[in-house]
Amino acid sequence: MKKNKPHRIVPDNERPELDFLGRIFCPFKESFGSVWREWAEGYNKTHSEKLRIAVQSTMKDDVLNDISTIKDMAKFPSIDTEGGYEEFFEADFLDAGEKIALFEALPLPGKINPVFDGLRLLDPKGIFTIYGAMPYVLLVNHKRLGGRPVPRRISDLSKPEYFASLGSVYAINDITELLLLEIWKEQGEAGIRALGRNISFGGREAAIAADAVASGAGSGASVYVLSWIAANSVPKRDYLEIIWPDDGALFCPLYAVAKKETEAAQIERQKACAGFLFSAELGTAMAETYLVHVNADAKRNTPPNARFRWAGWDYIYETPVKERVKTIEDIFNDEKKRMA
Repeated sequence: MKKNKPHRIVPDNERPELDFLGRIFCPFKESFGSVWREWAEGYNKTHSEKLRIAVQSTMKDDVLNDISTIKDMAKFPSIDTEGGYEEFFEADFLDAGEKIALFEALPLPGKINPVFDGLRLLDPKGIFTIYGAMPYVLLVNHKRLGGRPVPRRISDLSKPEYFASLGSVYAINDITELLLLEIWKEQGEAGIRALGRNISFGGREAAIAADAVASGAGSGASVYVLSWIAANSVPKRDYLEIIWPDDGALFCPLYAVAKKETEAAQIERQKACAGFLFSAELGTAMAETYLVHVNADAKRNTPPNARFRWAGWDYIYETPVKERVKTIEDIFNDEKKRMA
């Protein structure tokens, strides 16, 4: 899993009181903020109490980080959004029974985007509410594939024909947990060791883009696992193909954590914020930046019959994600050492 740099833990008395904190991935920050401002302006024109909102996508503003560590719940945003398996999936938050009881899931839109069919979106513990996803797909360099079959499924990535031919976001010893969790659940230790043999390149999105378009059939990887946003940011070449896997794109959840509110005015503001979060307007903006929203009425740009694959809530809760990923990474890295 990606390791975040250490930063200052802010005491509660320095934190603002917010109705909505939008913590989202960098590529979507500008669009997210733009749609939010327009939505908030409409609400604020007809209400005396204005919405208190903040949007951030980096670790630069300490007062908007480490939200799970807040003890004074007045300082916890009425709704906070996040993505992936970061701080809220740490055991010290999920094991804090008294704090967990202060949250509740938000109601989903009446019609759900069919790309989510087959997924159990509702959190059985009622803590998280999924409002969308960042898909992870495959980018294939046909020049380097050299006549080997084109991988059409995530499950194909452990096959021996892709020995030392795969690239992944982050460093080689820090690949995305989304891929690790899916292969581990489906194929166990043998699948993870096969990934260790097959992944030969790791880097951030810019490094992957440079590697993918580099000249020469023999250099670089043949297949990359990366976000749909990143894949569509790679310069277009006739030998590159973006593949939405037949067994489903990797599912990186975009979710909200909402407090149980008791005051009428705060309940009204929270409903306004939830209305924005599940709006077709936000969903359309997400589609334009290669994210996927749950609202079926939002614009969609996923391929026909596209779907996701996801380990699911039961698997996520069975063993703490960080603990499980550490076990998987140890096996992955052990295979790397065997090959050295």
